[in-house]
Amino acid sequence: MRCRRLRLVLLTAIAAAASSAAGALSQAAPDAHLARAVRGSILVTAHSGVYRRDASGALTQLTKVAGAQVDLYPVWSRAASRIAFERERLNHAKGGLESCSLMVLNSNGSDLHQVGQVRTGCSGASWGPNDDRLVFGGGPPGANGATLRVVNLDGTGLRTLLRGRYANPPEAGTHPTWSPDGRTIVFGWSAGPVSGLLAIRPDGTHLRTLVRPRPRRGDLFAQPSWSRDGKRLAFFHVDSIARTRTITVSTSSGLRPHALARLPDRLAPPGGFGGPSWSTNDSLIAFPGQCRQQACVWTIPSGGGIRQVLIRGIFVQPDWGPAGT
Repeated sequence: MRCRRLRLVLLTAIAAAASSAAGALSQAAPDAHLARAVRGSILVTAHSGVYRRDASGALTQLTKVAGAQVDLYPVWSRAASRIAFERERLNHAKGGLESCSLMVLNSNGSDLHQVGQVRTGCSGASWGPNDDRLVFGGGPPGANGATLRVVNLDGTGLRTLLRGRYANPPEAGTHPTWSPDGRTIVFGWSAGPVSGLLAIRPDGTHLRTLVRPRPRRGDLFAQPSWSRDGKRLAFFHVDSIARTRTITVSTSSGLRPHALARLPDRLAPPGGFGGPSWSTNDSLIAFPGQCRQQACVWTIPSGGGIRQVLIRGIFVQPDWGPAGT
């Protein structure tokens, strides 16, 4: 039930922002100095679908949803020719979440289709080497357990890499990210038998903990993201006891973690509004935040510095594409 309540918080927040901000979708131009620094397109979601914001600041809507549907966690393929995301359908008669389908479309919005009959736990996906596989997490709604799985792009070859007991909240875990060299998948996990920021090989071997939760602190880790050069990780660290939320940067092995930015804890669930995403040259990190009463997208220098608004309006879940997109 907590899963459903937290997911409804996300959907309600997006819907509320939409209803109270008529015309907000047109207010997406970044500051002039940021426009010069930004290269590559950024995918974001709003209440009405997935949008692509190009380097000039122009927005293009790629998918359209309405009613009891919402599109979540768009992510660029490595070649930037395709985009994967999850489409959620709500059943209000049953009190919330019904299912998430794993979807793929071309970068121009064409050829939208579901990946086989895959159902996910609505916790994000990531592309593997050669853009022929996807890793995703979370058991389908109602399943008494959490999973990390890979599937071929045509829907075949579904395989479970890790299975754990029921995660509470499920949103605190998974959100997997596949390394640039294709050798490692990193993900948050709170379903046991181990927990924290974990890493595993794509064949399901060599499971290891990169960042361990502290005893009795309620630490959760969500939405890890690899730097383009594969040397660093950025992720959300949530302290459920102190009610703090931090964008943390570490080495690719989880060493020397340090806080890059502290965010309001009211952005719940832990990874629901999206996580950090590295710019094309690793100099900036985009992340979801708030601009007064609206959701929006910010940037901050990856080495630390002043954060600035990149996209104003009711946008969440940013994913920065390669240069030239």
